[in-house]
Amino acid sequence: MKSITETYDLVVAGGGLAGFSAAIAAARHGAKVALVQDRPVLGGNSSSEVRVTPHGAAAFHGYARETGIIAEVLVEDRAKNHAIIRENGWTNSVWDLILYDLAERTENLTLHLNTPVLGAEVRDGRIVAALAKVLNAEVDLRLEGRMFVDCTGDGTLGALAGAEWMRGQEASSEFDEPLAPKERGDGSMGSSLHFKTVDVGRPVEFHAPDWAVRYDDPKFFTDGGRLIPTLESGYWWIEIGTPWDTLYENEEIRHELTRHVLGIWDYLKNRDPYWSQHAGNLALDWVGQVPGKRESRRLLGEYVVTENDLRRSDPFEDEVAFGGWYVDLHTIGGLLKSVGEPVTAARLKNPETAQGSAEYVGPFGLPMRSLVSKDLSNLFFAGRNISTTRVALGSTRVMGTAAAMGQAVGTAAALIDTPEPDLRAEVPGLVTDVQQILLRDGCFLPSVVNEDDEDLARKATVTASSEDHVSGVGPNTPNRLGSIDQWRGYPVYPFTGALRSRTAQWIAHGGDRELRTISLALKNTSDAPISVPATLHHVDHIWSYDADPGEPIATTTLTVAAGGPHWVDWNVDLDADALGDTPGYVRIDLAATDDVEWVVSPHVLPGQIAAYENSPGRYRRFGGGQTLSFKVDPPQTPYGPENVISGATRPHRAANQWRSDPSSPLPHWIELAWDAPQQVSQVQLTFAGNLLREYHAYPPLHRDPQSVRAYDLQAFVDGDWVTVASESHNYSNRVVHDFDAVTTDRLRVVVQATNGDDAAGIYEIRCYDERRCTPTYQSN
Repeated sequence: MKSITETYDLVVAGGGLAGFSAAIAAARHGAKVALVQDRPVLGGNSSSEVRVTPHGAAAFHGYARETGIIAEVLVEDRAKNHAIIRENGWTNSVWDLILYDLAERTENLTLHLNTPVLGAEVRDGRIVAALAKVLNAEVDLRLEGRMFVDCTGDGTLGALAGAEWMRGQEASSEFDEPLAPKERGDGSMGSSLHFKTVDVGRPVEFHAPDWAVRYDDPKFFTDGGRLIPTLESGYWWIEIGTPWDTLYENEEIRHELTRHVLGIWDYLKNRDPYWSQHAGNLALDWVGQVPGKRESRRLLGEYVVTENDLRRSDPFEDEVAFGGWYVDLHTIGGLLKSVGEPVTAARLKNPETAQGSAEYVGPFGLPMRSLVSKDLSNLFFAGRNISTTRVALGSTRVMGTAAAMGQAVGTAAALIDTPEPDLRAEVPGLVTDVQQILLRDGCFLPSVVNEDDEDLARKATVTASSEDHVSGVGPNTPNRLGSIDQWRGYPVYPFTGALRSRTAQWIAHGGDRELRTISLALKNTSDAPISVPATLHHVDHIWSYDADPGEPIATTTLTVAAGGPHWVDWNVDLDADALGDTPGYVRIDLAATDDVEWVVSPHVLPGQIAAYENSPGRYRRFGGGQTLSFKVDPPQTPYGPENVISGATRPHRAANQWRSDPSSPLPHWIELAWDAPQQVSQVQLTFAGNLLREYHAYPPLHRDPQSVRAYDLQAFVDGDWVTVASESHNYSNRVVHDFDAVTTDRLRVVVQATNGDDAAGIYEIRCYDERRCTPTYQSN
């Protein structure tokens, strides 16, 4: 046996998306990093071994997709991966290799695969080294570090080092959590095992082995709410945990899950009254042998995130990540629950009530204090083992949220250069810097905007060759945004704009124009006119889900004639002062009204989507993030060039995007001008696209039509426009250009082409006099 000692600034244990993001972030910022993963591929539950697609806030909130490092790899996967994503079971090795490629390209990063952490050396309350073993070689590794990050999911490194941890279900009285049980329990959510099938083009038989579980009762699936949307791949509800222990009996769980997967496929293939007739040509192509785990240890930090924090109105001062998945607490026992017992899947049977108001949260911020160990002076954590209650874990455990946490702690670690750091003492003083660096590196924080004093663009005056004005969209407006016209594979309720509940549409404005008339395309399926109460509200942002956010700025009753759709006018006659003097949103709300439909437009207006009331007083996103048909007069101006220095890189409190006039052909330009010449050697551009919906809503080989494909970056030097950088095949959202320093008082981005949109769209332009932005990943 060979023993090797290596020394690093940061040792990251666990190569899932949290650990991957932590390691990449820290290495990009100059730390010497080791990433230690116990399996042969990166990605954790998202890898081709487990095949769960990364979920996050955009599953339930429009424009809430996580950005930063996780966005770089997800955009790259869709651009390069030929495989469609059907959620569970469809991930392939292209995804594994994209993660591996970025890790190998990243300077300062050493990757140790097939290397579990088996021990920890601790001295005076700090971890000195992680002890690991290379499984396919006779090598013991001693990985010394100034700091460590536990991203193992199970909290393995922290537990080995003696950190305190929680497990099981806290009673509701412990943290005053409405969704917690009355009594404390020791059960845990189960792990899932997935499968994938292939159509072989001819009838093929399947015979389950004798040791597989036998299924014969259709009611187990139908009455239990265990939905079977397709025979192409496996189902999240094939899960088992309790009575087996997810920490110590994972192999028993794997075997039991295999027995159930084969038994369920045997039933669907051979005995189900409906599905068997569709399964004749299908063969099992893959059955996972690594269970996707949901729950085990939670390491205690300086702060414990609770269910109430997911709904808090005041932000954490140390907000460094965000989430927005619902409080997804799977029924303990999973498949072992029989018909008639409450199971997680049963509440998903009705799309109107799926993930109801009690569970629907976010987007919400997460504090750095929940990612720093209270017991060990040099331990961070990120992922599902962070410091939360079990109820809060139901939301924070998903991979998009985990990746955001990972980038936060990796960034923080890179800023600490003391020989023996005490994170509990040092990290609080770094939070503001960490927040601003995260934003600069492409991340989003709901409560923080760009305040980077080194960003020269913030001091510029911005103009453009044109800008898009919003007059509205209708039932026949052509869809200009390509293949994201509707999200067909996930929660897209409502399917039409029928006013079965109160329904609302956000309308962006520029803060500089009056609003005289709003017109709505409404259909009346009865044979007599119908009255529909309507209100108009100011709202703080696109996730303002309070159905009654305060005194309306206008109210009326609209009369809808029989038939239609008709354009129904509302003369609101609001001057510019009534709308507000800065860019923002108003929201028009229609009351629930039988026999009336607000027609959905085929086109999604960027940053302007709808919501419906899914519980009294509480809205949620309409469909997959769609725009209901409306017109405004005069046209509004939410897409002005000044948006590129608004401090935000997505629709939030305003549209926050410059869009050129789509009726005027490209090229179009946007220009930054300074009162005095500036020295510029680095420019970062954040383009539109890849934010509206979750990753698996996008097709194979997808390049978002809104992303700018070809452009020139020009500086005005000695009376001429000089091209300092060019790109012709871009599809990324964040792009960094380094070039020899130029002294200029004007800088332009000239957009030659997009990946399909008629308009150029840019969220942000940053300029620096030296290299400050980290590189971004694009493999070609």
